[in-house]
Amino acid sequence: MKVVINDEYKNCKELVVFLESLDTRYRQKGRTLHLDRNAVRSFAISELGRDIVIKRYKKPLSVQRVVYSFFRKSKAERAYYNGLKLLELGIDTPTPIAYVEQKKAGLMEYCYFACEKTSYKSLEPLILQDRPLDDHLAMSLARFLIDLHTKGVLHNDLNGGNILYYQDGDTNYHFSLIDNNRMEFTDKDISFRDRMENICKFSSKDIFVQIVGCYAEILGMDIQLAIEEALDAREKFFEARAKRRAFWAKFKKDGEKK
Repeated sequence: MKVVINDEYKNCKELVVFLESLDTRYRQKGRTLHLDRNAVRSFAISELGRDIVIKRYKKPLSVQRVVYSFFRKSKAERAYYNGLKLLELGIDTPTPIAYVEQKKAGLMEYCYFACEKTSYKSLEPLILQDRPLDDHLAMSLARFLIDLHTKGVLHNDLNGGNILYYQDGDTNYHFSLIDNNRMEFTDKDISFRDRMENICKFSSKDIFVQIVGCYAEILGMDIQLAIEEALDAREKFFEARAKRRAFWAKFKKDGEKK
């Protein structure tokens, strides 16, 4: 196995031993936090005096195993280094601890990303509600998204489940990004349309419009024109995604017939 550990944690012998035998320990210990395509579990590391969270990405398909073994960084490696980059930029994310890659016959089997456990809550329940966001939350969230885009960050999987938050008082919100493996960084200015495409699957249409309105207000833009462009970008995004999904569904169906 390949084990890469953040320098700040290399002196924790208990953690090092745990990570070096993660392929067997992952299923035997810890507490399940999420179980879907990928599994997320928390583990108590007594020497650290706190829990850590480890995400195990689903086993890649045959072609993907070759790609991740020789041509592209694993999801865990990207999540690890993207997390470190976010912290360098002053953007909150759970501190990356390590990533582990497990191979079989020279090909990627599973990969794992470890980070500190946070007490922040998921934003998803608030985003999925049937009423507008609290005004303070909407403005705070818009400021956070502007900060990301101004610093050249495109998350590419931005949804309520991938933003954590805590509330400091009645009106102060603080946010933290997770699930960072698909992220991109750029030194170029990101156009308004690209910014809107980046957040268009973030929420329902009504809350999207609310956030865009706050986003435009903070930037001193014409709010109505900004909303119109954002909705156009959102519509085009979902149309393109539907076509891609239909193509791959047909491709898969044709393959099964053969």
